[in-house]
Amino acid sequence: MPQTTVTSYSDPILDRWARFMRTRNLLYNIFRRDLAELGIKPEQLGILNIVNMAEGPVTPSFISRIYRREPHTVSVNLKRLEARGLIKLVKDMQRRNMIRVTITKAGEDVWERGIKKTDNVGLIFAELSPAESDQLDTIINKLAEASLRVAKRHK
Repeated sequence: MPQTTVTSYSDPILDRWARFMRTRNLLYNIFRRDLAELGIKPEQLGILNIVNMAEGPVTPSFISRIYRREPHTVSVNLKRLEARGLIKLVKDMQRRNMIRVTITKAGEDVWERGIKKTDNVGLIFAELSPAESDQLDTIINKLAEASLRVAKRHK
């Protein structure tokens, strides 16, 4: 049987974007399955990482900016993490309209165990040489900066 190939779009930029997104989805799903036994998703591990590694007070808006996710998406994940006892959401006593996010001992434990679940993702990125890894970092940074500039124009 002949092999069928699919080009997502006739436009090479959109085709590159589609291939990038398919690869992102594959990577995400591999990591999601690796974290499943901990009962968290990659974005929740990312939030735990931000809260655990930040120097100084952490707010939902800080997490949203760092993680580059919409505030409502962060809020949903914070509520789920709080329900599991992995973080605490505490009203700031000086500024009552501000919420502070802190990680609990259980959250630190899940974070530590989650960080160790990178073997499969590590195997994938091990396919890149050090020079290719550096090149990928440069490309990701350029795409992130350009995306932020375009996103600001959309507001």
